[in-house]
Amino acid sequence: SGSSPAAGGESGVSPEPPTGSRHPHHVSGKRYFGAAKNKHVVIVQLEAFQNFPIGLSIGGKEITPVLNRLIRESFYFPRIYQQIGKGNTADAEFIANTSVYPVGFEAMSTEYGDREIPSLPRLLNRLNYETLTMHTNEVKFWDRDKLYPALGFQRYVDKTFFNDEDFIAFGSSDEVLYTKSMDLLADIAKQNKKFYVQYVAMSSHHPFKIPQPKNPLPLPESFKGSIVGDYLQAVNYADRALGVLVENLKARHLWEDTLLVVYGDHFGLLPKNEEERRTMEKLIGIPYHKPLQPFNIPLLIRVPGESKGQVIDKVGGQIDIMPTVANLLGIDLDRQNYFGQDLLNAGKTLFGMRYYLPPGSFFNDEVLFIPGKSYEDGKAFDLKTQKPVPLKPEYETDYKQVIELEKMSDSYMKSLPKR
Repeated sequence: SGSSPAAGGESGVSPEPPTGSRHPHHVSGKRYFGAAKNKHVVIVQLEAFQNFPIGLSIGGKEITPVLNRLIRESFYFPRIYQQIGKGNTADAEFIANTSVYPVGFEAMSTEYGDREIPSLPRLLNRLNYETLTMHTNEVKFWDRDKLYPALGFQRYVDKTFFNDEDFIAFGSSDEVLYTKSMDLLADIAKQNKKFYVQYVAMSSHHPFKIPQPKNPLPLPESFKGSIVGDYLQAVNYADRALGVLVENLKARHLWEDTLLVVYGDHFGLLPKNEEERRTMEKLIGIPYHKPLQPFNIPLLIRVPGESKGQVIDKVGGQIDIMPTVANLLGIDLDRQNYFGQDLLNAGKTLFGMRYYLPPGSFFNDEVLFIPGKSYEDGKAFDLKTQKPVPLKPEYETDYKQVIELEKMSDSYMKSLPKR
């Protein structure tokens, strides 16, 4: 199955460093294995960033010009869905670094912050990377002061470093996040070490208010005072700030040695009722179906040296980020427990989502299924048309399998040793 844990490996047992290969693109038949071996890794988690603004223009203005440009030289996955639980943004950080399901009704940082969790930072620590995570809020928010050591990050950088300079939403702006931290990364590179940095960019957080001096995107009059207009301006600012990160990496001669991963943490616009949904559709000029559209987030992976972009239509979740990155870095996950799949070598899609949807909800290659009181009174939505479709017998098998997968994931988390 595409989403079952990797074969082998006991809970909590992490792999040895991989031996690597002389033929990086075809190790054990895996496409792109080691294509970014020994590169720096920059993972950017964008706050409340959905997929629909990508490629969208309003009044002749691109909402995401920077991402639109990056897509031309990157792997772009337009059919990725959020899987967070109660921990929201912190849960997204957890999933992207572990390929494990959040438990849903407790934030993973609170519930499992005392564990030693096999993760991408731990894999990279063994390969002599310096691993750090940065955001401009206080590290105690969502118990990240417990989460980061649990995930094996060697250090974190928070509000105390950025000092609320150029404040937006919860802390310093995304521009300050990407600019002020650049000396830290350049210093690591100067010591001939590789870095893995996860940026948690927060300027596009609700209530989506970008200060006037930042020149918010000019929108037609019809958007004035609407949450949709505010949201698109926040997304546009987050996109422009991402351009600052790229320019900073280029200025320090780090860009051509860096694997860049960008994804959204969760929805930004969830219409409260049918009327609100229709108003949104009218403004943005594209269909906005609930429940699918809000949960669809972007994933973009830029591999140095790969100059031609590819749009990869595979359906996936945040649980697939870590195995995909590990494959590109040439890291073999045979002895690691994980629950997603490498999207560049993917089999059948099957993964669950709980908390924002009822337990037992799943995505496969065709549909999002949402149970009612049980499977029988559930509904399936076609992922392409976003419309309801009749149930097929194989959906019941998928439903049962996803419940089992989530149970396995929960048992795995409980079995991990305390730090």
